[in-house]
Amino acid sequence: MTLLGMAWRYVRARRSVSVLTVLGIALATALPCFVLLLREQAEGALLREGEGVDLVVGGKGSPLQLVLSVVHHLDVPTGNIPLSLYETFRDDPRVVRAVPFSLGDNVAGFRIVGTSPEFFEWRPRNHGDGPWVTLRVGRIFEETFDAVLGAEVAERLGLRIGDSFVGSHGLQAAPGTEHDDFPYVVTGILERTGGTVDRLVLSTLQSVWDVHEAEEELHRGMFGAVPRADRVPEVTAVWLRLRSPGMRLRIRGEINRGTEAMAAVPVDELNRLYQRVLRPVERGMLWMAGAVAVVSGFSVLATLLQSTDRRRRDWAVLRTLGAHPREIAALVWMEAFWLSSIGVILGVILAHGGLAAGVRVFQPEFLSGFDPFHFAELQGRVVLMIWMSGMLFGLVPALTGYRRSPIEELSREV
Repeated sequence: MTLLGMAWRYVRARRSVSVLTVLGIALATALPCFVLLLREQAEGALLREGEGVDLVVGGKGSPLQLVLSVVHHLDVPTGNIPLSLYETFRDDPRVVRAVPFSLGDNVAGFRIVGTSPEFFEWRPRNHGDGPWVTLRVGRIFEETFDAVLGAEVAERLGLRIGDSFVGSHGLQAAPGTEHDDFPYVVTGILERTGGTVDRLVLSTLQSVWDVHEAEEELHRGMFGAVPRADRVPEVTAVWLRLRSPGMRLRIRGEINRGTEAMAAVPVDELNRLYQRVLRPVERGMLWMAGAVAVVSGFSVLATLLQSTDRRRRDWAVLRTLGAHPREIAALVWMEAFWLSSIGVILGVILAHGGLAAGVRVFQPEFLSGFDPFHFAELQGRVVLMIWMSGMLFGLVPALTGYRRSPIEELSREV
């Protein structure tokens, strides 16, 4: 029998202690893997969508709220701006493309977004020449209440080309707020992008305006709404693609100072969010994972020291039969190898399996394209460091077994 096989038998002989030690190492491995994987994909998903938009223009308020509400659709909008302001941006020679958006309704919790056909021609900067979204089947909207569905919307609601549905007032699903008089017709379904657009229903600006004008007409007597003829058309926000990214700050200043609207740079706002809020949380979780790793290392040390102490006679017999001290040390160290190896493998499985289950159960909106089986950039180094720590802690009992004399051990037994 090889030394590795003997070490495995020793590990199996003390199942309860070995299982607890392996679980400690697995937890120490799973925590940092979980944090790194979640951080990398969440940050990548948010920044990837934000980097394609040079400026977002909307109502006055919080720039971060504006970005989260109109780029990632995770918050409520800051307000509306006049449609004429969008037309000014569209005609500005410094602007390559301007895409308007109007929000206000949902279907089963998925946001209905009024926009223009130019949205389907939007191309991310520095990501090839292809459009950001492509149709899987059907066509884009032409009539007022035509609708193009994101991949997840179509899948979750079971809608196909030609099916109809009605929206509900507000950005969250609520019973009794359906607009039954304004059914939408599905004309297209988008390819899955792994981003926010998978969870959107895209229709015309006019559809959003018609629904809300009808609702205001209904409540005019109670609230004194502005007559339709005197109402100024509005949009929730506008995406701007500039001829040069270097113009962002200048044009943002012009908009913030000279109009009733507010402009924000998505990448800057998301980086600020990460630096001020998410980075400290990430660091804290990694420190906690490091502490667990140290504790699990000491657990390996205690387990092997106890094992070495209980097997003094075994080591003495092996020595008298001709085993070299290096072989005894290697035998003890190979127990550390088995415990550490099984622990880190189980930890990686727990991290990825836990994320897969969590995403499936909770289905966070900002991680619609989350891949729980993706291997994070620094994950390999972390796993290797934890495994090497376990092996390093295993050196102490290995050296103890190396130094013990077989005559002394047998005399103690006598």
